[in-house]
Amino acid sequence: MFCFSKRAVTLTTALAALLCCVNSFADLIGASSSPKRAEVTVEEGQTIEIRWVISTNPVHESGAFSPQGTLRDTTTDTVLKTLNNPFNLNKGAGPIYFEESLTLTAEEAKKWYDMGHRKLEYKRVFTTGSELPSTTEAAVDINLKSKEDVATQKLEQESLTAHSLQLTFKPQRFRQQVAQGLPLQAQLFVPFSGRGTLAGRWQLALVEPQGALTYKTLATVNKPVSESTEFLLSPKLPTQTLGRHLLRFCIDSPSAAGMAMTGAETACPNPQLSSALQYDVVENFVKQSEAPASAGPANLTATSKLRWPVIPDTRVYELQIHQLTGTDMLSSSDFVGRLLLPSTSTSTQLSADLINHLNPGTTYTWQVNALDQHGDLILQTAPQQFVFMP
Repeated sequence: MFCFSKRAVTLTTALAALLCCVNSFADLIGASSSPKRAEVTVEEGQTIEIRWVISTNPVHESGAFSPQGTLRDTTTDTVLKTLNNPFNLNKGAGPIYFEESLTLTAEEAKKWYDMGHRKLEYKRVFTTGSELPSTTEAAVDINLKSKEDVATQKLEQESLTAHSLQLTFKPQRFRQQVAQGLPLQAQLFVPFSGRGTLAGRWQLALVEPQGALTYKTLATVNKPVSESTEFLLSPKLPTQTLGRHLLRFCIDSPSAAGMAMTGAETACPNPQLSSALQYDVVENFVKQSEAPASAGPANLTATSKLRWPVIPDTRVYELQIHQLTGTDMLSSSDFVGRLLLPSTSTSTQLSADLINHLNPGTTYTWQVNALDQHGDLILQTAPQQFVFMP
């Protein structure tokens, strides 16, 4: 007979709890696919080359396993095809990579299309090989289109119609006065119908006491759109010269497309398709420091931390992630996501949801906005770049 003291039992229980915590930490924390979306012309079929990336906690050592992939209709949840192509890596920590070729033949794609299937999802569930397994999943969205659909889409592109332009400052609480040297941007909302290319230009004029307004083009826009509403962020607006400024956005007429962006103009090609805002640059009596420096890794992983300095009077920090496009101008398609963090924070890891929206090997920019109790911008850090390497 063995006897155990009460203290021994207590230590045994604590050790078991500790081991449980360690095992729960050693889980898969996310998965992603590249590409995330694909379009298949049903008359031709297609082979989609997929790379699956599985991220794990640092202490995880038991690899990952996926027995099969499933192709289903996202509207009806009908399973159309199952690929019994198991992936198995029974040891090692993340990131874990799997490569796969998904072939949709013209015959089966046309059959599914004729049955009414349009939006498909090819999904894999990954699990660990540990005693306490965890799971994560990722998917590729697939759109089935016929050649007639493609021809119809091209026809719709010729009938893009913008219904109105709504131009506001960012943040929207801005009261049309900005202290000299502080950052300022505007945002444009464009409700429209049809498909096509949104072509236009951001222009700015300094209001002189006498004389006609002469606008100078800050940047041009030439962006394919397919949703019912698009939003654009302007370039950073000049705030060094005191006085009243008039900002406008003009949608170009077909004949204006391709015009030089450095010329001076007085009128938009179509005044009904334009919107304007004025702002006053006033003397900055409170001397502001230059944009504070932030720090982050050149290559970012799921466990990397982004850091920034303390900015006085901040109530909330807003961390924004954008995909690098090589231009100062941002659009809705470049925006990846944001995190709102308390004023006590000076560093953070990206959330699992943000990580899932990043593509391996892609370059992104991140920036922290310091907001006051009204949600107005106090200062923002200089943009920093990283390459996502899960």
